[in-house]
Amino acid sequence: MELVDLSRFIMDLTSVRLLLIVGLVVAAQAQNCTKPVAGANMGLSDKDILLDSFPNGAVASFTCNVGFMSAGGSPSVTCVDGSWSPVKLTCQIKSCGSAGEIANGHIDYSQGIDFGAEAVAVCNTGYDLVGKPELVCGDKGWMGRLPTCEVITCGLPRGIENGDFHPKKEDYYEFSEVIQFVCQKTYSLRGSKSLTCSEGRVFKPDPPECITQNCTKPVAGANMGLSDKDILLDSFPNGTVASFTCNVGFMPAGGSPSVTCVDGSWSPVKLTCQIKSCGSAGEIANGYIDYSQGIDFGAEAVAVCNTGYDLVGKPELVCGDKGWMGRLPTCEVITCGLPRGIENGDFHPKKEDYYEFSEVIQFVCQKTYSLRGSKSSTCSEGRVFKPDPPECIIVNCEEPVIDFGKWVAGSRPPYKHLASVTLECDTGYDMVGERTQTS
Repeated sequence: MELVDLSRFIMDLTSVRLLLIVGLVVAAQAQNCTKPVAGANMGLSDKDILLDSFPNGAVASFTCNVGFMSAGGSPSVTCVDGSWSPVKLTCQIKSCGSAGEIANGHIDYSQGIDFGAEAVAVCNTGYDLVGKPELVCGDKGWMGRLPTCEVITCGLPRGIENGDFHPKKEDYYEFSEVIQFVCQKTYSLRGSKSLTCSEGRVFKPDPPECITQNCTKPVAGANMGLSDKDILLDSFPNGTVASFTCNVGFMPAGGSPSVTCVDGSWSPVKLTCQIKSCGSAGEIANGYIDYSQGIDFGAEAVAVCNTGYDLVGKPELVCGDKGWMGRLPTCEVITCGLPRGIENGDFHPKKEDYYEFSEVIQFVCQKTYSLRGSKSSTCSEGRVFKPDPPECIIVNCEEPVIDFGKWVAGSRPPYKHLASVTLECDTGYDMVGERTQTS
């Protein structure tokens, strides 16, 4: 072999070794994958669900959860250098569709027809449901047996003493069928004369009674009561006439006040009673009356004075049976007496007897005194000046102290109101602020 060929052979052999070394390094660096994250409505298959680590190149599979089915996409993902390939599988909820038909009824799908929804069987009027009404949409369709709707019938009604009913049948009555009751002569029917075959397979209402020629106490209409001659009686012979009167605060609005006992029952109450109205309670100078509760019997009206006026009398008026009860109050203008003076000061304007509402006085202090508080006071509700009067006080200030400075002119202690001093800084310092200070 020539020298050139030998050199080329050695170089090729070195390249192969390098490639092998790189391959081994790359293989050593390949990473495992942790448990893959499932998409919506799915989970890992049984063979993969217990694993926590997957080697590079491993294939894991997903399956749709119970109640869901595949809507496309591969169920598999692959571990590639520590990362999973994208989840392609999509899972859609299962639909149960129609649960079927019910004769003489229908199925309520208000929750829908998808997995987990509950449908309810409902029978038409006149039919009873036989079976469990609820059906649940499961993984393999509607769970539960479809109920049936059975026509409602009623057994034979019980008879009544001293009376009878018609029509009569041998075995049963159909739903909504009506029977009529009648009493024997000399007896009166108390209760409903007709009964209907209803839900629950019973006749409603309860059967009536056949009773003898007296009436119990009549029931009054709204806002009325029995008259004095009838109120203490508990039994009224046939043909008796009883009378009603309107309650206190109400008056007749038409209809006869009398009712008559006929075969144990009273004739209808015709009287109507309407609430009495008190109308206007009158006018109040410098005020008004609040009728927020109305002007009918029992309502309360309240007198209110305008700003600057005090109410004299009781503000409440009550609408009674014969009109407004209570005396109409008055509104008296608010005034304030002479204000008390202040020590070392005075106020203005000054009056001899009183001040009118909202009138203002001003306070001033003597020289060398300062005013502490409000300099003005107003005649207010309660017939007093507000706020309280101020005080006139002597103002004394402490010796002004300034670091690296000194007094050069002005007042000397004690420093009273409006005293002033002039200061200057020591050599080498600049003043910040005003040279002259006033107390």
